[in-house]
Amino acid sequence: MFVFLTGLSYRSAPLAVRETLSIAADRLPSALATLERHAGRGVILSTCNRTEVYSVVRDAEHGSAAFDGFVSDELGVDPDYLRPHLYTLGQDEAVTHLFRVASSLDSQIIGESEILGQVRDAFGTASRAGMAGGALAHLFHSAIRTGKRARTETAIGRNALSVSRACVELARRSLGDLGSKRGLVVGVGEASRLAAQALRDAGLAQLTVANRTRAHAEELAESLGGQAASLADLPRLLAAADVVVTSTGAPDFVITHSQIEEAMEGRAQRPLLVVDIALPRDVEPSAASVPGVQLSTLDDLEAIAEANRREREAESAKVEAIVAEEVERFRSWWDARGVTPTIASIRHQAEAVRAAEVGRTLPKLNGLTPEQAARIEAMTKALVKKLLHGPTKSLRERRDESFTQSARELFGLDGG
Repeated sequence: MFVFLTGLSYRSAPLAVRETLSIAADRLPSALATLERHAGRGVILSTCNRTEVYSVVRDAEHGSAAFDGFVSDELGVDPDYLRPHLYTLGQDEAVTHLFRVASSLDSQIIGESEILGQVRDAFGTASRAGMAGGALAHLFHSAIRTGKRARTETAIGRNALSVSRACVELARRSLGDLGSKRGLVVGVGEASRLAAQALRDAGLAQLTVANRTRAHAEELAESLGGQAASLADLPRLLAAADVVVTSTGAPDFVITHSQIEEAMEGRAQRPLLVVDIALPRDVEPSAASVPGVQLSTLDDLEAIAEANRREREAESAKVEAIVAEEVERFRSWWDARGVTPTIASIRHQAEAVRAAEVGRTLPKLNGLTPEQAARIEAMTKALVKKLLHGPTKSLRERRDESFTQSARELFGLDGG
């Protein structure tokens, strides 16, 4: 058995492909139930930039077949469509990848803080579903510890960009000074909340929050000194806005081509920047063809992310060292998993033989005092301990599966 990872990310797949594998938080319990039928236990990490499935399988063929069955049954996606964009990693490579992800080294924007919480949430959801016990629990606890160390022991996250701040930078590059601009944030989830806060901090003249449930929009807008609206007001809101950031988690387009086209009528050449950070996308892609509209998606943040990446090179090296240390720590734990039960079985067997022989012998030694009997007990225990010291030490040092199996056969632990 070994740790197995199959997935895709912004590095391996364009946005259109990532959308097909995106799993919203409210759908995760159902997806985990489907995964259980194919792979047994597992954890699904699905964010705007990646979807990855972690499991413990008997071999790579089993892991790949389980993933194929999962995406086919749960998402209705042909695995062959995904194949060119997928990566599969086993054991040390999979562990290293997860630890780098939790440390934000594999993020589009290095140092961003959201990913550690997303890893924690993915593990928590799988745990509540009974899907992440044993080795997977240890793996994700280790990953979360690694991510925490990265943020506390290095400056990787200090003044780092986030997706929300990258949206503001994109707006500045497109529209110039934002002090006289009007912003619209669609949705009230975590990504929308962070974007709204970033836009407000950038000094927008006016900020409106729109949501399907107006009461939720009012709550966020009030905390930021903005205005609230419902999605029914979108045509009017789009016409008034200079920059729109949207992230709703809706399965279908929230903003259509026709709505954008209508909003641009009568704007007198005033441009509109729409930043769609949702996965699946909120904005109909063809809206980008409407004159005066700049439609940007997650993939368009790459230029900003590259500048952020260069600024964090020195800290990234420090985090890589932490990741390497934690991977080695996990490897030691993993290797000891097979050895420890074997050593325990050898000791248990030896103690059973010792106790039986002492039990048969002591009654035949007439006249022994309790103190003398206790000394014989102690002596025989010491003999067993010394005799087993060499073999058990070798087992711990070698941590080799075939060597451990040979020891089990030598001591007759597997029957026969």
